[in-house]
Amino acid sequence: MLLIGSAAWFVQQSDNTVAGSETRLTTPKPLTAFQLTAHDLKPLNIERLKNKWTLLFFGYTHCPDVCPITLVELAHIAQQLPPEILSNTQFIFVSVDPERDSPESLAKYVGYFNESFLGATGSIEALTTFARQLDSKFSLETNPLGDPIVNHSSAMLLIDPQARYYARFKAPHYAEDIRTQYLALRNSYTP
Repeated sequence: MLLIGSAAWFVQQSDNTVAGSETRLTTPKPLTAFQLTAHDLKPLNIERLKNKWTLLFFGYTHCPDVCPITLVELAHIAQQLPPEILSNTQFIFVSVDPERDSPESLAKYVGYFNESFLGATGSIEALTTFARQLDSKFSLETNPLGDPIVNHSSAMLLIDPQARYYARFKAPHYAEDIRTQYLALRNSYTP
C-alpha cells in the first residue's frame, strides 16, 4: 500500500494534477536532439516526430494502473478520430524502465492496445534528456527486497508537426475529453 500511495503522490506532485485539463504552451517549445530506440528497432528522434501530431506518454510495461489505463484511453482516442486526422497522428509510449522493457517487450505491450502504437526506450541518460524537454519526471529505485520501483509523470503530451512540445493533458485521462481538446488544438493551430 505504501508503494501505491508513494507512486500516486509522485504523479500528483509532478503534474499538479487537475482532472481532465489541457494546458497549451503559450509558446511551443522546440525539441532539441535526442535519440531513443523504437520497438521496430528504428531510431525515435526529432525527424520521426516531424510532419505528424504526436500524443506521447511516459511509463513502463510493469505499471499496475496508470500506464495500462492511459493506453486504453489512447486506443479509444485512436478509434474515435476521423480517418484524415488519424492518418496524421501518432501515439508513442516511452518506457522509462529500460532494464526490463526491451524493444521486443514494448512491441508486444503497445501492440496489445493498438497495433499502430509505437513503443520506445533508451538509456537512462537519453530518457532523462528527453523527459526534461517535455517537463516530465521519472525515478527508478528499489525497495528493501530489491524489487524495482518506477515513478513517472502521468501527463499525456502533445507534440506538433514541427517537433515542438505544444500541450499537455493532465490526468486523469478520458478519451472523449482528450479527443475534443486535441481536435480543438489542431483547429486553432498556426505553424
